[in-house]
Amino acid sequence: MNALMQDDSTRMEPAMALALAANFGSVAHWRQSFIGLGRAFGGGAGCLALVFLPEAGALAHRWAADAAHVTGGGVLLLLLATFDEAHPQGLEDFVERIDWAHVYERYQEAVHAASEAFGATQDEAAQAPIVLDVRRAGVFAGAKAMLPGARWCDPAAVADWAAELPPGREVLVYCVYGHEVGRATALRLRALGVPARFLVGGFDAWQAAGRALQARPGAPS
Repeated sequence: MNALMQDDSTRMEPAMALALAANFGSVAHWRQSFIGLGRAFGGGAGCLALVFLPEAGALAHRWAADAAHVTGGGVLLLLLATFDEAHPQGLEDFVERIDWAHVYERYQEAVHAASEAFGATQDEAAQAPIVLDVRRAGVFAGAKAMLPGARWCDPAAVADWAAELPPGREVLVYCVYGHEVGRATALRLRALGVPARFLVGGFDAWQAAGRALQARPGAPS
């Protein structure tokens, strides 16, 4: 099978793979979308980019005739000049050579900058009417505890469950450390009209502070 068709996220940070999956369906679908857009505009010189949209908390692809206009109001994470002689093998070769550590660093900085105003302290989190555990599926499956009253929601499927939340109710989300997963989820919820905030320091800091916990349903005793 062509490597581009595989959902192989071993070369990137889990949070970056999750972000691609949450916005494009999977890492493989991201590749198909990126390459497909590049081919669609292959008849003329231009720039193809992956950008982070702060107000939407989302990732998107952009194409423009020049680098100065390719971001479209977003934060540039990845850029390809579609006729760049440095990539003679084309789009597939470019995708295979992406420095995902560098892309993730840019993504991390962008998410943190966009979400800083929406952090909640532990005391504020304790008063939140709705608490959502948005740790990655694999992480949650191996966890033994969670915050009291919380329920798990897959951060890769925000669009699927956000509509089920009570309108106008404040929502507190938390991930492991209060980094990209929880922050990006809060941003995406806010873009959908949900007044969401993320727990500063995440589950790790909450547990370290000796705060109350409850057993994860189904967790081994």
